[in-house]
Order: sequence, then C-alpha cells, then structure tokens
Amino acid sequence: MNTLFSDIKVLVWDFDSTLYRPQPELFTAVREAEYRVIMDHTGWLREKAMQEFKKLHKVVTPSGTQVTANLAKIPVVAAARETENYFDRRKYLAKDVKLIALFQKLVNFQHLMVPNGTKEKIAKTLEVLGVPMATFQTFITPEQTLVTKPNSKPFELVLDYTKLPAAQHLMIGDRVEVDLVPAKKLGMRTCWVSWKENREVPNDLVDATVSTIYEITSLLPATAS
Repeated sequence: MNTLFSDIKVLVWDFDSTLYRPQPELFTAVREAEYRVIMDHTGWLREKAMQEFKKLHKVVTPSGTQVTANLAKIPVVAAARETENYFDRRKYLAKDVKLIALFQKLVNFQHLMVPNGTKEKIAKTLEVLGVPMATFQTFITPEQTLVTKPNSKPFELVLDYTKLPAAQHLMIGDRVEVDLVPAKKLGMRTCWVSWKENREVPNDLVDATVSTIYEITSLLPATAS
C-alpha cells in the first residue's frame, strides 16, 4: 500500500486504453475515423487530412478529438459523436473477468468516469467488458462539458460533484498529459497505467505507476493484501 493514497475515497477513471489493454487495431480504427470526419467536413483527401492532423496533434493539443474538431470546424461534442460512428470498440474487446473482479474488490470507493468519448458508446462497451454501468456514480463526458481532456473543466466538475477535497481523489489513466497532468494541477492524486510501456515519468506529474489496471488494488488501503 502507498501511504499517499490512505485518504482516497473517490476513484476517477479514464476509459480508452485504461480499462482495457491498448489494442493497436482499435487505435488505428480510431485514427482513421478521425481522418474521415475531417474529410467529411473539409472535402480533403485522406493524405491531406492526415498531414494536417499530424501538424496539430501533440503540438497544439494531445486530444485527437479536439484536433478533429479544430480541423473540421465543428464543436468537440460533434467531433466525438461523428468519430465514434465510424468505429466500434466492441469489435476489438471481450468480457474481462479480471476487470470484473477488480471492481468487486473496489466496492468501498466512489467511482466516476471522465472519458473523452460519448456515454452511449462507452455504455455499450462496458457491457461487453462485463462491468455494469451502475458501477460509476456519474460520467463526465464532452457532451456535458463541451470540451475534452486535458482541459481542466471535466476535473473541476468531478470536484463539484463529490464535494470532497481534491487529495481524496485518485485519477487513473493511460495518458499522462491528457488524464493526469490536469488532475494533478487541481490537487488530485494520480496513477499512470503504463501497460508496461517503458518510459520515465516525472514524480511531480504522477504519484504512482501500475503496469496493468489490475494492480490498482495494491495502492489502496481498503484492498491491499
């Protein structure tokens, strides 16, 4: 158990590539979907859409959805919805008994989800994974905030919702710059799910690292073995 997390009461979850192991084929499908949305709104060919996307992604913003919205000149909510119409996460995922068991061990915590996708599509994917929607007290999505992470607004709404001190929240995500940095700035604790990616992460950005999502219990006093 990490004593830094002894007061944690709320677990705040990212979704894509956090609750499931990153899938290269799914990542490719998402990126192609983003290009298609850009093409739909600009009339560009795929090559130009790809080039313009790469100019902005991780340069102006790490959010692919925000880049898509910027290039297509549409609201970020529209970009999220239209992109998700071009791919289906469920094709790449299956029931995860280890994930189901994980949430059964974490029943003493409040659970909130802060994804960059839409609630409807995430709900359908959770059903495939075997995790009930009711596990999460609320979903704070771009449909509500009108922005995507790493904008601080979703994290501010988490604190508004729980009415608890920021340090009693643990933000769990796979992208340091998108999921963890904005949470850390507000005073939340942070955990990077590396999925065994080998890179150094500064301690001032991440409080803990786990190599898979299933190791989260090792950090928390109510579940530590």
